[in-house]
Amino acid sequence: MQNSLNRYNKVNDHIMRNKLLKVEKMKIFIFLLYLSIHLQSVAQTKYFVLENNKDFELSSFKMNTQPLYKVNREVTLFNLMKKEDNLIGKDGKLNGQSDYNIILFSVLPDLSGKEDWEKIDLDTIHSSIITFDKLQQLHTKNTLSYFNNVIKETTKYFNTYKIIVKKGSDYYKPKFCLLQFYSVRNRPDVFTSVYGTINTEDSKYSIIEFEKIFKETYPRLDFPLNRMGEEPLSFIDWTRDRKEYLSKKISLGNNLIGYQFWTYIDWTKHHFQYDFERGIDRFIYFPGKGIIAGSFDFYFYFHRKELPIGYADFMQNIKEEKVMIADNYK
Repeated sequence: MQNSLNRYNKVNDHIMRNKLLKVEKMKIFIFLLYLSIHLQSVAQTKYFVLENNKDFELSSFKMNTQPLYKVNREVTLFNLMKKEDNLIGKDGKLNGQSDYNIILFSVLPDLSGKEDWEKIDLDTIHSSIITFDKLQQLHTKNTLSYFNNVIKETTKYFNTYKIIVKKGSDYYKPKFCLLQFYSVRNRPDVFTSVYGTINTEDSKYSIIEFEKIFKETYPRLDFPLNRMGEEPLSFIDWTRDRKEYLSKKISLGNNLIGYQFWTYIDWTKHHFQYDFERGIDRFIYFPGKGIIAGSFDFYFYFHRKELPIGYADFMQNIKEEKVMIADNYK
Protein backbone atom coordinates (compact mmCIF):
# COMPACT_ATOMS: atom_id res chain seq x y z
CA MET A 1 0.00 0.00 0.00
CA GLN A 2 2.81 2.36 0.97
CA ASN A 3 4.68 1.52 -2.25
CA SER A 4 1.59 2.31 -4.33
CA LEU A 5 1.18 5.62 -2.52
CA ASN A 6 4.82 6.48 -3.14
CA ARG A 7 4.49 5.67 -6.83
CA TYR A 8 1.36 7.84 -7.02
CA ASN A 9 3.15 10.74 -5.35
CA LYS A 10 6.11 10.38 -7.70
CA VAL A 11 3.85 10.38 -10.76
CA ASN A 12 1.92 13.36 -9.42
CA ASP A 13 5.15 15.24 -8.69
CA HIS A 14 6.39 14.47 -12.18
CA ILE A 15 3.17 15.84 -13.72
CA MET A 16 3.37 18.98 -11.60
CA ARG A 17 7.02 19.55 -12.53
CA ASN A 18 6.15 19.21 -16.21
CA LYS A 19 3.34 21.74 -15.85
CA LEU A 20 5.59 24.19 -14.03
CA LEU A 21 8.28 23.65 -16.63
CA LYS A 22 5.83 24.45 -19.44
CA VAL A 23 4.74 27.62 -17.61
CA GLU A 24 8.36 28.70 -17.16
CA LYS A 25 9.13 27.96 -20.80
CA MET A 26 6.16 30.08 -21.85
CA LYS A 27 7.33 32.95 -19.62
CA ILE A 28 10.82 32.72 -21.12
CA PHE A 29 9.37 32.62 -24.65
CA ILE A 30 7.26 35.74 -24.04
CA PHE A 31 10.22 37.52 -22.44
CA LEU A 32 12.51 36.67 -25.34
CA LEU A 33 9.82 37.75 -27.81
CA TYR A 34 9.46 41.12 -26.10
CA LEU A 35 13.25 41.48 -25.91
CA SER A 36 13.61 40.65 -29.60
CA ILE A 37 10.93 43.17 -30.58
CA HIS A 38 12.53 45.84 -28.38
CA LEU A 39 16.05 45.28 -29.69
CA GLN A 40 14.83 45.17 -33.27
CA SER A 41 12.94 48.41 -32.72
CA VAL A 42 15.95 50.14 -31.17
CA ALA A 43 18.25 48.97 -33.96
CA GLN A 44 15.95 49.99 -36.80
CA THR A 45 14.25 53.15 -35.55
CA LYS A 46 14.36 56.09 -37.96
CA TYR A 47 13.71 59.70 -36.95
CA PHE A 48 12.10 62.70 -38.60
CA VAL A 49 13.11 66.05 -37.08
CA LEU A 50 10.17 68.45 -37.10
CA GLU A 51 11.52 71.81 -38.19
CA ASN A 52 10.30 74.64 -40.42
CA ASN A 53 9.61 73.07 -43.77
CA LYS A 54 7.88 74.63 -46.77
CA ASP A 55 7.18 71.20 -48.28
CA PHE A 56 4.17 70.51 -46.05
CA GLU A 57 1.53 72.12 -43.86
CA LEU A 58 1.71 71.20 -40.18
CA SER A 59 -1.14 70.99 -37.70
CA SER A 60 -0.73 69.40 -34.28
CA PHE A 61 -3.31 68.66 -31.61
CA LYS A 62 -3.30 67.38 -28.05
CA MET A 63 -6.11 65.15 -26.80
CA ASN A 64 -6.80 64.19 -23.20
CA THR A 65 -7.41 60.46 -22.68
CA GLN A 66 -9.65 60.85 -19.61
CA PRO A 67 -13.06 60.93 -21.39
CA LEU A 68 -12.37 57.74 -23.33
CA TYR A 69 -9.94 55.64 -21.30
CA LYS A 70 -10.44 57.11 -17.79
CA VAL A 71 -6.80 57.97 -17.25
CA ASN A 72 -5.52 61.54 -17.25
CA ARG A 73 -2.83 61.46 -19.93
CA GLU A 74 -2.27 62.96 -23.37
CA VAL A 75 -2.07 61.85 -27.00
CA THR A 76 -0.46 64.26 -29.46
CA LEU A 77 -1.23 64.20 -33.19
CA PHE A 78 1.09 65.66 -35.82
CA ASN A 79 -0.53 66.07 -39.26
CA LEU A 80 2.00 66.64 -42.05
CA MET A 81 -0.20 67.61 -44.98
CA LYS A 82 0.63 68.16 -48.63
CA LYS A 83 -2.01 69.40 -51.05
CA GLU A 84 -2.64 67.22 -54.10
CA ASP A 85 -4.01 68.53 -57.39
CA ASN A 86 -6.00 65.61 -58.81
CA LEU A 87 -7.82 67.68 -61.46
CA ILE A 88 -11.08 67.35 -59.56
CA GLY A 89 -13.69 70.04 -60.17
CA LYS A 90 -12.90 73.21 -62.08
CA ASP A 91 -10.39 74.54 -59.56
CA GLY A 92 -8.97 71.38 -57.97
CA LYS A 93 -11.67 71.35 -55.29
CA LEU A 94 -14.95 69.52 -54.69
CA ASN A 95 -17.54 71.41 -52.65
CA GLY A 96 -14.80 73.79 -51.60
CA GLN A 97 -12.48 71.05 -50.32
CA SER A 98 -8.98 70.25 -51.58
CA ASP A 99 -7.36 66.82 -51.72
CA TYR A 100 -4.40 66.14 -49.45
CA ASN A 101 -1.90 63.47 -48.55
CA ILE A 102 -1.59 63.16 -44.77
CA ILE A 103 1.39 61.74 -42.90
CA LEU A 104 0.19 61.25 -39.32
CA PHE A 105 2.47 60.82 -36.33
CA SER A 106 0.67 59.91 -33.08
CA VAL A 107 2.55 60.16 -29.79
CA LEU A 108 1.01 57.81 -27.23
CA PRO A 109 1.46 58.03 -23.45
CA ASP A 110 3.84 55.83 -21.49
CA LEU A 111 1.25 54.32 -19.14
CA SER A 112 3.91 52.65 -16.99
CA GLY A 113 5.72 55.96 -16.40
CA LYS A 114 5.09 59.69 -16.09
CA GLU A 115 7.04 61.07 -19.06
CA ASP A 116 6.10 60.51 -22.71
CA TRP A 117 9.19 62.18 -24.22
CA GLU A 118 12.92 61.58 -23.86
CA LYS A 119 15.72 64.05 -24.51
CA ILE A 120 17.94 63.05 -27.42
CA ASP A 121 21.24 64.22 -28.89
CA LEU A 122 20.88 64.52 -32.67
CA ASP A 123 24.59 63.77 -33.14
CA THR A 124 24.02 60.24 -31.78
CA ILE A 125 21.34 59.42 -34.38
CA HIS A 126 22.67 61.37 -37.35
CA SER A 127 22.67 58.32 -39.66
CA SER A 128 19.08 57.43 -38.66
CA ILE A 129 17.50 60.79 -39.50
CA ILE A 130 15.22 60.79 -42.55
CA THR A 131 13.90 63.58 -44.76
CA PHE A 132 10.35 64.55 -45.69
CA ASP A 133 10.99 63.03 -49.13
CA LYS A 134 11.50 59.67 -47.43
CA LEU A 135 8.19 60.07 -45.60
CA GLN A 136 6.50 60.81 -48.91
CA GLN A 137 8.00 57.62 -50.33
CA LEU A 138 6.57 55.70 -47.37
CA HIS A 139 3.18 57.31 -48.05
CA THR A 140 3.31 56.10 -51.64
CA LYS A 141 4.48 52.65 -50.55
CA ASN A 142 1.68 52.21 -48.02
CA THR A 143 -1.30 53.66 -49.88
CA LEU A 144 -2.86 52.62 -53.15
CA SER A 145 -1.25 54.58 -55.98
CA TYR A 146 0.07 54.30 -59.51
CA PHE A 147 3.31 53.02 -58.02
CA ASN A 148 1.81 50.53 -55.60
CA ASN A 149 -1.23 48.65 -56.87
CA VAL A 150 -1.18 45.96 -54.19
CA ILE A 151 -2.49 46.76 -50.72
CA LYS A 152 -0.07 45.50 -48.08
CA GLU A 153 -1.12 43.57 -45.00
CA THR A 154 0.73 46.05 -42.80
CA THR A 155 0.65 49.74 -43.72
CA LYS A 156 1.53 51.38 -40.40
CA TYR A 157 4.67 51.62 -38.26
CA PHE A 158 4.85 51.44 -34.47
CA ASN A 159 8.09 52.76 -32.93
CA THR A 160 9.90 52.10 -36.21
CA TYR A 161 9.67 55.76 -37.17
CA LYS A 162 9.56 58.55 -34.58
CA ILE A 163 9.09 62.28 -34.79
CA ILE A 164 11.56 64.54 -33.00
CA VAL A 165 10.51 67.96 -31.70
CA LYS A 166 12.54 70.86 -30.37
CA LYS A 167 11.65 72.33 -26.98
CA GLY A 168 13.78 75.31 -26.11
CA SER A 169 17.32 74.39 -27.09
CA ASP A 170 16.84 70.63 -26.65
CA TYR A 171 15.41 67.89 -28.86
CA TYR A 172 13.00 65.18 -27.70
CA LYS A 173 11.79 61.86 -29.06
CA PRO A 174 8.58 60.06 -27.99
CA LYS A 175 8.72 56.75 -26.16
CA PHE A 176 5.76 55.41 -28.14
CA CYS A 177 4.98 56.63 -31.64
CA LEU A 178 2.67 55.43 -34.42
CA LEU A 179 3.13 56.47 -38.05
CA GLN A 180 0.36 56.04 -40.59
CA PHE A 181 -0.84 57.55 -43.85
CA TYR A 182 -4.04 58.83 -45.44
CA SER A 183 -5.06 60.15 -48.83
CA VAL A 184 -7.89 62.68 -48.73
CA ARG A 185 -9.81 62.14 -51.95
CA ASN A 186 -13.25 63.77 -51.95
CA ARG A 187 -15.58 62.56 -54.69
CA PRO A 188 -19.08 61.07 -55.11
CA ASP A 189 -19.58 57.60 -53.63
CA VAL A 190 -19.82 56.01 -57.09
CA PHE A 191 -16.01 56.22 -57.10
CA THR A 192 -14.09 53.63 -55.07
CA SER A 193 -12.50 54.71 -51.78
CA VAL A 194 -9.87 52.13 -50.92
CA TYR A 195 -8.13 51.46 -47.60
CA GLY A 196 -6.31 54.56 -46.41
CA THR A 197 -8.74 56.99 -48.07
CA ILE A 198 -10.62 59.83 -46.38
CA ASN A 199 -13.62 60.72 -48.55
CA THR A 200 -16.04 63.27 -47.10
CA GLU A 201 -18.46 62.65 -49.98
CA ASP A 202 -18.76 58.90 -49.36
CA SER A 203 -21.92 57.07 -48.26
CA LYS A 204 -22.51 57.16 -44.50
CA TYR A 205 -22.63 54.01 -42.37
CA SER A 206 -22.36 53.91 -38.59
CA ILE A 207 -20.69 50.92 -36.94
CA ILE A 208 -24.06 49.64 -35.69
CA GLU A 209 -25.63 49.97 -39.15
CA PHE A 210 -22.71 48.17 -40.76
CA GLU A 211 -22.72 45.42 -38.13
CA LYS A 212 -26.36 44.69 -38.96
CA ILE A 213 -25.50 44.38 -42.67
CA PHE A 214 -22.51 42.17 -41.84
CA LYS A 215 -24.57 39.77 -39.72
CA GLU A 216 -27.21 39.47 -42.43
CA THR A 217 -24.47 38.69 -44.94
CA TYR A 218 -22.31 36.43 -42.74
CA PRO A 219 -24.68 34.93 -40.12
CA ARG A 220 -22.09 32.34 -39.00
CA LEU A 221 -19.33 34.84 -38.33
CA ASP A 222 -18.57 37.31 -35.55
CA PHE A 223 -18.43 40.95 -36.52
CA PRO A 224 -14.67 41.67 -36.88
CA LEU A 225 -14.66 44.76 -34.65
CA ASN A 226 -16.16 42.67 -31.84
CA ARG A 227 -13.27 40.18 -31.81
CA MET A 228 -11.12 42.26 -29.47
CA GLY A 229 -9.15 39.96 -27.18
CA GLU A 230 -9.86 36.85 -29.25
CA GLU A 231 -7.19 34.68 -30.83
CA PRO A 232 -6.18 35.88 -34.32
CA LEU A 233 -8.59 34.55 -36.93
CA SER A 234 -9.26 37.06 -39.66
CA PHE A 235 -12.55 36.90 -41.56
CA ILE A 236 -11.69 39.92 -43.67
CA ASP A 237 -10.51 39.57 -47.24
CA TRP A 238 -7.53 41.84 -46.73
CA THR A 239 -7.23 43.04 -50.31
CA ARG A 240 -10.88 44.11 -50.51
CA ASP A 241 -12.63 44.72 -47.23
CA ARG A 242 -10.43 47.03 -45.16
CA LYS A 243 -11.76 50.55 -45.41
CA GLU A 244 -12.33 53.83 -43.57
CA TYR A 245 -16.09 54.37 -43.46
CA LEU A 246 -17.65 57.81 -43.15
CA SER A 247 -20.07 57.64 -40.24
CA LYS A 248 -21.47 61.16 -39.97
CA LYS A 249 -20.90 64.87 -40.12
CA ILE A 250 -20.27 66.24 -36.66
CA SER A 251 -20.69 69.72 -35.21
CA LEU A 252 -17.52 71.13 -33.68
CA GLY A 253 -16.86 74.26 -31.65
CA ASN A 254 -17.21 77.69 -33.33
CA ASN A 255 -19.91 76.32 -35.67
CA LEU A 256 -17.40 74.20 -37.58
CA ILE A 257 -18.21 70.88 -39.28
CA GLY A 258 -16.03 67.78 -39.07
CA TYR A 259 -16.33 64.31 -40.56
CA GLN A 260 -16.25 61.23 -38.35
CA PHE A 261 -14.81 57.97 -39.71
CA TRP A 262 -14.26 54.46 -38.39
CA THR A 263 -12.00 51.72 -39.73
CA TYR A 264 -13.33 48.36 -40.81
CA ILE A 265 -10.49 46.07 -39.80
CA ASP A 266 -10.12 42.87 -37.80
CA TRP A 267 -8.16 42.18 -34.61
CA THR A 268 -5.24 40.12 -35.89
CA LYS A 269 -2.62 39.83 -33.14
CA HIS A 270 -2.17 37.78 -29.98
CA HIS A 271 -2.97 39.38 -26.62
CA PHE A 272 0.74 39.99 -25.93
CA GLN A 273 1.26 41.91 -29.17
CA TYR A 274 0.35 45.44 -30.24
CA ASP A 275 -2.24 45.21 -33.01
CA PHE A 276 -0.96 48.49 -34.47
CA GLU A 277 -2.38 47.96 -37.97
CA ARG A 278 -5.69 49.06 -36.42
CA GLY A 279 -4.10 52.49 -35.99
CA ILE A 280 -6.32 55.42 -35.07
CA ASP A 281 -9.39 53.24 -35.56
CA ARG A 282 -12.02 56.00 -35.11
CA PHE A 283 -11.25 59.60 -35.97
CA ILE A 284 -12.58 63.01 -36.95
CA TYR A 285 -11.22 64.79 -40.01
CA PHE A 286 -11.45 68.57 -40.32
CA PRO A 287 -10.79 69.91 -43.85
CA GLY A 288 -7.53 71.79 -44.17
CA LYS A 289 -6.32 70.80 -40.69
CA GLY A 290 -6.27 67.01 -40.81
CA ILE A 291 -7.19 64.60 -38.04
CA ILE A 292 -8.25 66.40 -34.87
CA ALA A 293 -9.74 63.55 -32.83
CA GLY A 294 -9.48 59.80 -32.53
CA SER A 295 -9.16 56.58 -30.55
CA PHE A 296 -6.32 54.11 -30.15
CA ASP A 297 -8.00 50.97 -28.83
CA PHE A 298 -5.12 48.72 -29.95
CA TYR A 299 -2.74 50.54 -27.61
CA PHE A 300 -4.96 51.11 -24.59
CA TYR A 301 -6.46 47.62 -24.69
CA PHE A 302 -2.93 46.21 -24.67
CA HIS A 303 -2.37 48.24 -21.45
CA ARG A 304 -5.85 47.52 -20.06
CA LYS A 305 -4.47 46.23 -16.72
CA GLU A 306 -3.21 49.75 -16.08
CA LEU A 307 -6.62 51.30 -16.77
CA PRO A 308 -9.77 51.50 -14.61
CA ILE A 309 -11.95 50.24 -17.48
CA GLY A 310 -12.64 46.74 -18.77
CA TYR A 311 -13.66 44.82 -21.88
CA ALA A 312 -17.29 45.98 -21.74
CA ASP A 313 -16.19 49.63 -21.67
CA PHE A 314 -14.00 49.16 -24.75
CA MET A 315 -16.85 47.50 -26.60
CA GLN A 316 -19.25 50.28 -25.63
CA ASN A 317 -16.78 52.87 -26.90
CA ILE A 318 -16.66 51.04 -30.23
CA LYS A 319 -20.43 50.80 -30.62
CA GLU A 320 -20.92 54.45 -29.65
CA GLU A 321 -17.95 55.50 -31.81
CA LYS A 322 -16.43 57.54 -28.97
CA VAL A 323 -13.24 59.50 -29.63
CA MET A 324 -10.85 61.85 -27.85
CA ILE A 325 -11.00 65.35 -29.36
CA ALA A 326 -8.60 68.28 -29.33
CA ASP A 327 -9.68 70.97 -26.82
CA ASN A 328 -9.85 73.76 -29.40
CA TYR A 329 -12.49 71.84 -31.40
CA LYS A 330 -14.79 70.82 -28.56
